[in-house]
Amino acid sequence: MKLSMKDYIIIGVVAFFALPLMYIAALFATGNARIEFGRELLPGAKSDEVKYLESTARRDSLAVQYSRTYLALKKEREEVEQKKEELQEQQERLEIVRREVEQQQKELEVQKERLEKLVESSGELSGKRIKQLARIYEAMKANEAANILETIDDDLVISILRAMSDDRQKAKIVAGLPENKARRISAKMGKPVTEK
Repeated sequence: MKLSMKDYIIIGVVAFFALPLMYIAALFATGNARIEFGRELLPGAKSDEVKYLESTARRDSLAVQYSRTYLALKKEREEVEQKKEELQEQQERLEIVRREVEQQQKELEVQKERLEKLVESSGELSGKRIKQLARIYEAMKANEAANILETIDDDLVISILRAMSDDRQKAKIVAGLPENKARRISAKMGKPVTEK
């Protein structure tokens, strides 16, 4: 049997409409689809009120809870970002302070070395100066030297006397000093040098 073009078109149209109808019938047969013609309402309730109570009460409470959670998380994130920025600024300030402290330490080391050199040279100059003064006072008459040494600090007088080589001249000079000063200097000279 030979089919014409018209027959093929009819078969295609029937298949086109029959397939969805068969699919819908299968859904009804398996219970996956059903048709409802109305809902039973509670006595005295309007359909809009029931719909409002069923759908929005739960949704609203969840929305409020979600929005509170969202806002709390957002606020916490902003606070964390702010703290992070503050910590970054503090770290930068600490780095600047650390560099300044290091530079000051280097400068202090340089100053310390210069001061140590000055103290060493000062000690050497002071020692030379005391020896020169000791030679000058040894050359003077004892009573003249005593008159001058009477006005000088006790420790310097002791240093000058110790630098003198002539013990007789030392004794004469100390004898020429006023009694109180002579007693102090004698007591101090009797002590070891480290005890001054």
